[in-house]
Amino acid sequence: MSEMSRIEAATPADKADGARGSARALSRGPEFTGGEHPDTARHRIQHDFIMTVSSLSREAIDRKYAYLTRLIERAKEELGHARSAGNETRMAAMQQNIDELVAYVSGHGIRAKLPNRNGESGSASIANFYVLGEIPAFLGEMSFLVDLWYEKELAKVHDELLQLTGLSARMPLP
Repeated sequence: MSEMSRIEAATPADKADGARGSARALSRGPEFTGGEHPDTARHRIQHDFIMTVSSLSREAIDRKYAYLTRLIERAKEELGHARSAGNETRMAAMQQNIDELVAYVSGHGIRAKLPNRNGESGSASIANFYVLGEIPAFLGEMSFLVDLWYEKELAKVHDELLQLTGLSARMPLP
């Protein structure tokens, strides 16, 4: 048999294989026409889903953490203004920032002990305001507690990621 006849004899078989391949591509759907294996596509889609879920969880935690740190920084600024100005308006603004911070963190399970109020030790106009000398320690403690909360929330995202990927079942317990 000559070389040309061998090629011609093989052509119908190649056409049949090509027809079967295009039938397989149609049965997989239009997203797989690029020759992607179904298992590869499944892993890619699963990976995209896992990364989307984890990034959404992480983004929400990061936004809350940024908001809490902004509240702490704003309370520090108001403390500086209250010390330098010494007027009731600045002290009221500082107290409002601290109250907002405490209300927000208590909603996330962080318990904080508020600074003492002036009470009878100060004048009647500042009796309901917090003692200025106790506020820096309070804000430092709040910053520490918020950092601990953030780390705990990131650990939850990590555990969720391990469960979504199925790695938690394959990892040995420490």
